[in-house]
Amino acid sequence: MANKQPVKKKEVTSTGFVDKKDFANAFKTKNNLNGVKDKELEWIVLPEAFYNALKIPGLAKGFVNLVRGHSNTGKSTIKLQAIAECQRQGILPVIYETESNFPWDHARMCGVEFEDVMGEVVNVDTGEVETKVVDHSGFFLYFDQEILFNQYGKMDYSQGKELSKPARKIAVIEDVAYSINDLLDQQGDGEGEIPYEMFFVWDSIGTLPCYRSVLSKTGNNMFDAAATKQSFNTIVNNRIPISRKETSKYTNTFLGINKVWLDNMGAGAAVVKNSGGDGLGYAARLVIHVGGIVGASVEKLSAEVGGVKYYYGIQTKIRTEKNQVNDITYEGKICSLPHGLWTPDKLNEYKKNNMKFLMKRLSELGGNDINEDSEVNFKQEEVKED
Repeated sequence: MANKQPVKKKEVTSTGFVDKKDFANAFKTKNNLNGVKDKELEWIVLPEAFYNALKIPGLAKGFVNLVRGHSNTGKSTIKLQAIAECQRQGILPVIYETESNFPWDHARMCGVEFEDVMGEVVNVDTGEVETKVVDHSGFFLYFDQEILFNQYGKMDYSQGKELSKPARKIAVIEDVAYSINDLLDQQGDGEGEIPYEMFFVWDSIGTLPCYRSVLSKTGNNMFDAAATKQSFNTIVNNRIPISRKETSKYTNTFLGINKVWLDNMGAGAAVVKNSGGDGLGYAARLVIHVGGIVGASVEKLSAEVGGVKYYYGIQTKIRTEKNQVNDITYEGKICSLPHGLWTPDKLNEYKKNNMKFLMKRLSELGGNDINEDSEVNFKQEEVKED
């Protein structure tokens, strides 16, 4: 019987690799597994007050950002300041205002640039033709519920095709996602019809039903949450993040404005939930919470002369709820004013610089005897929570 010879192990050095790291790098190169490097982190810079409160410059470019909180906590002011900054940077703002109440006057005071478009309108009460503002134009794209429906109302999202006539009468969640994908397709990679980086802002998530809810006439929240997650999945997990790669000519950003509600059904303390579901909340890399948890938790700022009072802003808490961009989490206070975000410690400076504006507002409210010498009483009034 022949003697069995022990099997010799192959020498590791015979492969030509010195250590594990060299092997891994060579293997990735051979099989084309090397990733594309991300661009340097950039920001849509917000006013100093935002940095003073949170220690971050603003919203992160190339990421999904979320600003959430109860009503009347200053979320829209953050949105307006971001839009104004994008215009300054040459980034095209794409605005989805599905609450249909975009504050054009406030936007202008916050630095958003646009022109009023005048047109003739028939007064339904008198029958007379009046000249009024009928639209606004500028470096932005604007979609409200009516515009979304007019453009995408024939889409059947259950079958993924366009119908000859609409099967519904209102805009739906899927219209917003379809529009964003459509615009990104038109942007292309340098040769498309839209030669700009884009800043998509949706105010606010949870205000639209989904296609299935509309057709079923049920208004089902579970349907809506599922539709938001599904229709935005490619946008927030692929198309927005991939624009941060060095191979992408344009860096695109998404901002969602989210109202919140309290879930009291559990055994413990009430849990804050995002309206419209948590699908976009999970995808967001930067989440800012404005106001309190149980309620708005704000202080109203007022100016009063001779019994006439004008509420010119609010002061509220603000904190970083989630930061997977640069890991800085902080909390502080911030003021939301007619002209934008302001640091609470510098309120006297705002009052001094905008006294004529405040006097004008007080006068419009009935203070006929107001002049530059009138004594103004400024107050901060805590709002009682229900």
